[in-house]
Amino acid sequence: MHVYNKCKEQKGFTLIELMIAMMLGLIVIGGALSIYISTIKSSSDVVKSARLNYDLDSAMQLMVNDIRRAGYWGGAIAGSVASENPFGDTQIGKKTGEGDSSCILYNYDGDSSGSNTLDDQGDDLDLNEFYGFRHNGTGIDIRSSVADAANSGCDQGTWESIVDTNKVIVSELTFDDTSSQCLNVTTSTVYAVAGACPAVATAGFSVAGDQLVEVRQIDITLIGNVVNDAPVKKTLTATVKVRNNRIFTQL
Repeated sequence: MHVYNKCKEQKGFTLIELMIAMMLGLIVIGGALSIYISTIKSSSDVVKSARLNYDLDSAMQLMVNDIRRAGYWGGAIAGSVASENPFGDTQIGKKTGEGDSSCILYNYDGDSSGSNTLDDQGDDLDLNEFYGFRHNGTGIDIRSSVADAANSGCDQGTWESIVDTNKVIVSELTFDDTSSQCLNVTTSTVYAVAGACPAVATAGFSVAGDQLVEVRQIDITLIGNVVNDAPVKKTLTATVKVRNNRIFTQL
């Protein structure tokens, strides 16, 4: 008796079938990678935007809170003459090489010493009471002191950066005081056009000896973006109502 082993014929995949399978696999992998990359980029944009928001919001809040203190005088007590306040002036200018109105300078009585403590210049302002903010390159600086009172412009003094320029670029910073109002107390009139008092001195609004009151408002615009990612951009605006009016006698 003969026994035969009957083997079933086996067939493999054809080359075309293998190529189709590989193509479908690549499509699936490519789709998965695309979703992964998109998710990573979206997460990165969210992190960058959060960092930009935090840095610019913090810088703006610092500027608003400090500028609001301009003109504070510890010597403003009963019997004092308001026009003798040495901390009243506020100036808008620029650092050399920067845009117009990108720097603000002001004073206030930081130690509440009033007029009882004189500095080595013989005036009522200590050298560490000359404050300010300025746009500097891609960042924002804050001033803490000056070497002498006679040289206290936007280029002088000790300045420190308040923005991490390795992460955030400040492309624009401007200060505008054209919304301020000038009042002539002597004649009980208000200057018809908004603006700081020095701007109206030649407009026939006041004469020598008149008492003027400057109600100050500073409008701030701040624009910045993330380093190496210009589309992640933020614009902030704020209005500062200076609490202490500037009172002086027209010369």
